[in-house]
Amino acid sequence: MEYATISETILLSYEQTKIAVYEETKELFEDAPMLLELWHQDAYQTSDDERLHQQPKNEAFLALFNLITVELTNFKRMTKKVIRDTVESYKDTITQTMLPFVQMMSDVEIDFSKPLVNQNYMMTDSSTTFYLMRNIVTSKKGFADNGKGHLESELVDNQGQLHGLAELRPAPLMETEPTDYLIDAVENTLSSLDELTADIFDLVSYMWMTGEHTSDGFIEFHSDDALLLQHGHNDDALDTMKFKERDRFNIMRRVAALTSVWVALNDGPDRLKIVNSRDINSKLYKFQDFKRMFEVGNVRIAFDKKTNKPKGIYALEIKPSSLLQPYLNGSKSSLGVLDLKVFKYSYFTQREHKRLTRYLSRQWKIRVVRGTLHQPFKIGTLLKEMNFPERLNGVQLRDKFEEVLDDLQRDEIIKAWNYSETIDEARVGKRGWVKNYWSQLSVTILPPDVVVLENRKQIPLPTNSDEKLIEESTEEVIEAIFEDVAEPEQEAFDFDEVIEESAVMLLTPETMRAKIDELGYSIRKAAEEMGMSHTTLSRYMNHKIKRHNKDNDKKMLQWMKDN
Repeated sequence: MEYATISETILLSYEQTKIAVYEETKELFEDAPMLLELWHQDAYQTSDDERLHQQPKNEAFLALFNLITVELTNFKRMTKKVIRDTVESYKDTITQTMLPFVQMMSDVEIDFSKPLVNQNYMMTDSSTTFYLMRNIVTSKKGFADNGKGHLESELVDNQGQLHGLAELRPAPLMETEPTDYLIDAVENTLSSLDELTADIFDLVSYMWMTGEHTSDGFIEFHSDDALLLQHGHNDDALDTMKFKERDRFNIMRRVAALTSVWVALNDGPDRLKIVNSRDINSKLYKFQDFKRMFEVGNVRIAFDKKTNKPKGIYALEIKPSSLLQPYLNGSKSSLGVLDLKVFKYSYFTQREHKRLTRYLSRQWKIRVVRGTLHQPFKIGTLLKEMNFPERLNGVQLRDKFEEVLDDLQRDEIIKAWNYSETIDEARVGKRGWVKNYWSQLSVTILPPDVVVLENRKQIPLPTNSDEKLIEESTEEVIEAIFEDVAEPEQEAFDFDEVIEESAVMLLTPETMRAKIDELGYSIRKAAEEMGMSHTTLSRYMNHKIKRHNKDNDKKMLQWMKDN
């Protein structure tokens, strides 16, 4: 719609009124380009839901719209002339009223010249494979003995598509490690796979994207880099902050865990769907060589002042390997923003907060590009991503779910959330209500305005990161047992991927555990419905069955489909 073609005195429709408000006020906010960009979209685009309620979706534009069409004009019928005269008469009032929104937008824009601790957001990649690689470092239960001397896990998305395999291959970072290091290292690595390790994954990736590199492409990582973000202090506090030695080494233990994870990506032409891990051995799959996710250079060790014995890693040089570097390219359209408050949540008591924050960060990037921000999220999908403890019953699960969303809204990680339809409380607490009713409902979760705007940008990285993005890899390459393939290529960002889970059912111990938890069943009750012993089901869910029974697999798969 061309604004100039609208008559000065004709009564305006809702859509025309929005455009007139924007066009007549934009000169007042030329110093706030981020805000104007959001307002322009809200003025010139109208969804069916918005048309029904006659209110703009953007909070700042809604305030401006109501200020001009209601408060300053006393509900006059709107024409271009009325709006123009109102703006001319109340310029100072309009700019003063909107000042908080202008300041809010200027405060949150990503600025690479600022230290990360003085910002509100960081960048991360939103492509599927990168998301799965980050998620794999949070799941100690996903790893099981592959019969070849390593603990192994699968990188499988919600649609049952296999993207690759991950193995734990610990190597000593200090020369003084004991001779029985490997046995302890596997246990230490496994115990370090949690949400804090995912934090370090994101932090190291971001620091490598934006920081200074050595001649070999490394950055220096210090435990303080993570601890300052955890405790919410800015860079100026570094000289006065005192961190516990235990906390420092706890961070570096996660870094060591990251360097122990090796990945072989599925390099076939299609992402093949699987129903259980036995299909991994099929020749249908074509895997790249296993490569370590992160490489380590020089390591700085902390020594005991009295005994001069090494106590732990103090700082080290680290870089993403050639496996990860293609995903950290500033020219990629898949780079999105992640709220730094994710670091402040406890990895022990608030893991669901962390998981949902990362999931929403990725989804918002995809939805901004696809123009589907207002598409509801199915509760069942969110429950699977958040991975609540099995001990929660249905009522507790709902309470915890809503509590997490309320916390994220309070902390301004999300702008607002609500159920897409009113809950029938009479059905709550009935047999199977979680599975048959509540998990089938949807919630709408909206991002803050700045997240929408930043996700629309083509984010430029500092010059040093662009000069030589994918450096020659120096890590030892272990050949995968599947098939040798060419050097990995950068994955294209698939904006057409289906956000909700596919109808294809994936049978793994994790999906079985999630299904039982979703239904609020005990293992004994689930096994009874499947027609198998509860001990067999329990052993399967704990990765203790070495040889799969086809009949039991069929029973479990059929039960999951039926439920």
